[in-house]
Amino acid sequence: MEDKIVGYGNQELGPDFEKTVIQAVLKNPEFMGKFKSVISSDAFIDDTNKFIVRTVHEYYEQYGEHPINGTLSDMIRRSLFRNKADAIGIIEGAEPCENIEYIQDRILNWAKWTAIEDILNLGIKNPSELADSIQRASKVGDDLLFSHTSLDKDTEHERKEVIPTPWGWLNDQLEGGPEIGDLCVVLTVIGGGKTTVLCNIIRHALLLGKSVVYFTFEDGERKIKRRIMQTICRMTKKDLANKHKQSLSKRTRFLVKYGGSCEIKDLSTRISTVSDAAAFIRTVEEVRERKVDLVVTDYADRFKAMTRNNEPRHALREIFEDCKQMAKSMKLVHWTARQVNKTQVGKDVIGYEHAGESWGSMESPDIVIGFGRTLEDEQRGSISLFTSKVRDSEAHKKRDLAVDFAVQHVWDPLEKKHE
Repeated sequence: MEDKIVGYGNQELGPDFEKTVIQAVLKNPEFMGKFKSVISSDAFIDDTNKFIVRTVHEYYEQYGEHPINGTLSDMIRRSLFRNKADAIGIIEGAEPCENIEYIQDRILNWAKWTAIEDILNLGIKNPSELADSIQRASKVGDDLLFSHTSLDKDTEHERKEVIPTPWGWLNDQLEGGPEIGDLCVVLTVIGGGKTTVLCNIIRHALLLGKSVVYFTFEDGERKIKRRIMQTICRMTKKDLANKHKQSLSKRTRFLVKYGGSCEIKDLSTRISTVSDAAAFIRTVEEVRERKVDLVVTDYADRFKAMTRNNEPRHALREIFEDCKQMAKSMKLVHWTARQVNKTQVGKDVIGYEHAGESWGSMESPDIVIGFGRTLEDEQRGSISLFTSKVRDSEAHKKRDLAVDFAVQHVWDPLEKKHE
């Protein structure tokens, strides 16, 4: 029997529907993750769309997660596909689909009829066997569509993996700390202690034996390394230089004892993309032969947006969405920082409403904490931590922490100092 199976772009569904499916594949990770078993490259009429879907499936097979669009573009560039420019244009121009339920229904309907057509092409002679086979084919994808959780069914309590911060008070509010897949933002004014806070988060992760990557747009690799060294060794910049061998010995003992590792990478403002960061993380994982657990980017808003946005606020929204997707797909915690409006200089409470340029960029982060400092705080060596946004709409809370910028140390005086 002649094969009559056709793809999404036939006259019944039309080429516009094929374009819509491609957008869902590229920009709706939950959709692709759930329905990838019935989304076949063979279902597409256009050769470029076929190749894009095939490449997405290859990425899933290798890494078990959805690729960031920039990573997908890089894979296309390295391929032997002839129409690379068209494929990259489709990828970078894709937008999230709103009517995803409609797409799901049409794709599942296509998968069912395709499965039935496969059965008919087999030429089964026994009527009973043919009927049973057709009935099974008609149920293709039903398990995907009706996957759900029932309130009346007992399930095992899901324990989320977390990477605690150095401050127990904050960890208590976060029920242990930031979860794998979280995007966390530190808000400060210019010179408000952003790097010091991030270095303390890194030190604590290393103390827990985690693998860390630090991306810097601002200070350069050597300066960031020196500040992390200060945090680890509890030494001033001067002591670090004058007691070089002692500091190296302290660093080595610390890393060997706890098993942590940290790579520092300098990125270029408005040139490097989130995809570039993801590619470097993959390289680190391959070289170190261990997974990266925590990523720090000193200013994520300096990434280049993958699409061409004329307005900075739209670009910032996209950048933070991509940062969140990277944390989720690569199963890590991503910390970054943003500067707030200059009106908050000298204030002890800093929240996400004070973030400059783009309110929308604060929608993607799971956790937003502000670090403010009044003149009185400076005089007594303290800094105020304010939980502006946490999971499950917990109430905002404020805590005064002690800070010693000379040795890059921030701690809670009401808690026992960690090592």
